[in-house]
Amino acid sequence: MTPLPLRTSLTLAYTGLLAVIVTAVAFGYHRLLVRQVDLDATAGVEELVRGLHGYLQFRNGQPAFVFDQRDADAAAFIGEATHYYQVYDLATGKLLAQSASFALAGVDYTPVEVFSFREPPAIHDVQTDRGRLRISSSVVTGADGHEFLLQVGLALDRTDRSIASLERLLLWGIVAGLLLSALVGRWMAGRALAPLSRLAEATRPIDIDTLSRRLPVRGAGDELDEVTHAFNLALDRVERAVGDMRQFSAALAHELRTPLSILRGETELALRQGPATDGERQRLENQLEEFDRLNALITQILTLARAEAGQIALARTSVDLAAVTTATVEQIEPVADVQGIALSCTASPAVVVTGDAGWLERLLLILLDNAIKFTPRGGQVHVELSADQGIAHLSVTDTGIGIPEDALARVFEPFFRGDPARSRATEGSGVGLALARWVAIQHHGTIEVASRSGHGSRFTLSLPTA
Repeated sequence: MTPLPLRTSLTLAYTGLLAVIVTAVAFGYHRLLVRQVDLDATAGVEELVRGLHGYLQFRNGQPAFVFDQRDADAAAFIGEATHYYQVYDLATGKLLAQSASFALAGVDYTPVEVFSFREPPAIHDVQTDRGRLRISSSVVTGADGHEFLLQVGLALDRTDRSIASLERLLLWGIVAGLLLSALVGRWMAGRALAPLSRLAEATRPIDIDTLSRRLPVRGAGDELDEVTHAFNLALDRVERAVGDMRQFSAALAHELRTPLSILRGETELALRQGPATDGERQRLENQLEEFDRLNALITQILTLARAEAGQIALARTSVDLAAVTTATVEQIEPVADVQGIALSCTASPAVVVTGDAGWLERLLLILLDNAIKFTPRGGQVHVELSADQGIAHLSVTDTGIGIPEDALARVFEPFFRGDPARSRATEGSGVGLALARWVAIQHHGTIEVASRSGHGSRFTLSLPTA
């Protein structure tokens, strides 16, 4: 499973935690509110029952509410309390009196049900066509000791509508709040990760040629500064290690030149003195070729080491890149003819860059040497020079054996060889492309490669025009 981006993970974690908290708070608030409303409704109906008990009297077995007609408060209370009420005879279960609202609600009990309300007196809810009613059943004893059942109801339809509206409001409020919190959380996560993004952006340009760069420390003293400081310390160690390796390579190459020259001299002397057999002459000539190859390799290693150490100064003059390209191709054309390779060139005129003509020529020679070396007889090598929007593009395309895809990213590394199966005769030193890359960088340009194994290669040098 592919891990989610850090910003998305933080947003989801923040939104999920907030969703749990908000849902828990909303659920708790809803429960408390419903409970409190329920208690208030129960208290309200009980208050109506207690009040009616004081006004209810029975005359000839019929209920009547006796109060001072001049008392407006009492009249208002009786009108409110008797909106939903009914009275039953507990001896027979007969309905004696009922309000119009109770009758319209369709609440009517059989004698058996009436008798069941006697013990104990209770409060219960009834769902009717006019909404939910909370009914309180209580026993009232008349003056003659006769018992009656008084039922007083309180309509809960308004309360139920209010609770339903609250539930809808909570639901939509939670959804809207979570969407808003997700957007805000993503923005906050972006703000929190912005220093890390800037740190990554500052890290990208650092490579083997720019190990002296260091990441900026914000000075906040937080975890990000600790990471930056640790990374800078790692860069220090890598820079020292690379410097030591370059110094070792240069020193080793320099020390090898003297014994190599001595051995070559002795071999030449033995060859001049005349070997005893043709086999010995052939061996001596092969040794001379190997000495020359090693000497060329040592020279390239020394050149690359001096270049990476900043000991080579390049000229900064106007260079007619078209003329350099044409002359170099003409110079290498006889070598291509001997190898049976068709070498062609297409160069746009008046392509001028600023740099060192000698090193640019050397870069092109390296590319042409590689193209010819790894292109079989009968193949083609084409050099093309063009300019577009202030950038000069010099490409060398061949129809050779190509480069494996997994080796493309490392072809410009020193001493890297992508195909061990290549023969020693066609195998290079592994330094030329690294030197070509250094030349391109020194001219503020880039060099790229596109290739597929068995389908040839294309090296492209891009330089800013003068």
